[in-house]
Amino acid sequence: MVKKPSRPAAKQTGKQTGKPPGKQKGKPKATAKAKPAAAPAAKKKKPPLAWTTPAELSAAWNAAGRAHFLALNPLLERLYNGEDVAIDHEDPRTEADGNAVIAQIVALNAAGEGERARELFDPAYGPVFPWIKSERKQLRFVTILGPDELLVVHGSPWLADNVAYHLRGGTATPVPDVRCLARSRNRDHLIVGRAAGLAVYDARAGVAALARTPIAELAWPPMSIFVPRGLSPEQAAAGAAAPEEAPLQLESMQVSDDGKRFVLSCYRQGILLGSVHAGDPPWQLLHPDARPPYRSAEDTDIPRAGDMTHVAISRDGRRLAWGSQDTPHYTAEIGAGGEARWYATVGNLSEYPHDACFSDDGRFVAFNSCHFYNGATVAFAWDGNRGARLEPYEAHQAAPLIDGNLRVYASCWLPPDVLTAIGDRPTTDGAFALAGSGILRVVTRAGKLALVQGFGSSASSIDFCPESRRLAIGGYSGMVHLYDPYAAEQPGRNDGVRPRRELARWCFWGGLPDGPIRW
Repeated sequence: MVKKPSRPAAKQTGKQTGKPPGKQKGKPKATAKAKPAAAPAAKKKKPPLAWTTPAELSAAWNAAGRAHFLALNPLLERLYNGEDVAIDHEDPRTEADGNAVIAQIVALNAAGEGERARELFDPAYGPVFPWIKSERKQLRFVTILGPDELLVVHGSPWLADNVAYHLRGGTATPVPDVRCLARSRNRDHLIVGRAAGLAVYDARAGVAALARTPIAELAWPPMSIFVPRGLSPEQAAAGAAAPEEAPLQLESMQVSDDGKRFVLSCYRQGILLGSVHAGDPPWQLLHPDARPPYRSAEDTDIPRAGDMTHVAISRDGRRLAWGSQDTPHYTAEIGAGGEARWYATVGNLSEYPHDACFSDDGRFVAFNSCHFYNGATVAFAWDGNRGARLEPYEAHQAAPLIDGNLRVYASCWLPPDVLTAIGDRPTTDGAFALAGSGILRVVTRAGKLALVQGFGSSASSIDFCPESRRLAIGGYSGMVHLYDPYAAEQPGRNDGVRPRRELARWCFWGGLPDGPIRW
């Protein structure tokens, strides 16, 4: 085993608004007095594009952007292949150009022609950054219903004014009483969190299912569910309080293929397992937990949820993986009576556990841990590792490093046919889609990098649908990106290495006169 550097002292605290939760606030201490750095040379101010008609704006905008990305992407490919490459490329288009383009896209959407926006104006990030930084909400839940149809929730876990939207073609329609959503990976079941609890619908009926009687329902648990199990009699007598903030502050949700078991991460409250299986407890608290092996005998404090709570469930609904910034990565099996039973502990390789994702067959779990915007992802092999206790900051054969770059904010598994499309040669191996700060990296469980895709901001949600052949990513930028992962991006439209075709993006920015716009 190879020892990793000792962990930094910085602690992640503080609720954010539009920023990723759990961002570190600590600053490194200076070891010596540094000389003042010389002032950088002033950059030459970029001139705005020359145009007088919308057609001229379209032509100038696209030409400038394509020239930029065609020069940048070969350098990125060398960089991601391990070369020491200096990259000093900046999008030549100005924020004034971005404002002009957004005005045209708003007008197209107002005229019912939002679907034409992409054919007229290539996507961009930097030139429209003033719009992006005006957005203070997240897109925590994104679910694909069809080739050009999505359900999304616009809002942050701690806010009461979140709004769900049905996005289809060029139309964004608010959907009432939807707090969270998830679709099973076999695409059969759509799970919706409403004011009263979870409701299970036939996903193949589309958005019309939401007006029908649910297949199953599960009322929300009381807030006392978050009192950790395993407290001492003294702690219990002292009245260990459940989180004061109610209702549930829902961050993420996944569902098993049979539509009967659900896992939810609740911001700074805890991690829950819900079930409508006959004989199962309706709700279980997975984290925090005061019992061994989740807490050592020497630790007598009442455990708290902390930041960066995250959880995943296997497609068969029998395996669980979770963690938080103050814990290692944990795995569990669901045994007789529906109880979650500890299976193994996987030590974090970077500072703070941040994300978990199962392969489709449930035999591997990608665990990400982070430090600031960097991180490390390992692929834990389930088979043969029952009872394992893998130490943190050490390399283990049972959980090898597969990516040493990203702090992963959202992730999913992509099947072999997507990898075949990316690599232009048949393969039987799928891969983890790891969406981080500004880029998506698709990495096999053996650590082979298949692609790097730029999308600008930190990710907040992700979904893949093999039936509609679509991949969707929601971001802290207030944008939802819809991709065809089976098709290569057109030259010069985006940054990355072997990027996939972006079909559209929806923008949920503050200040838009008529609500979300399609670009």
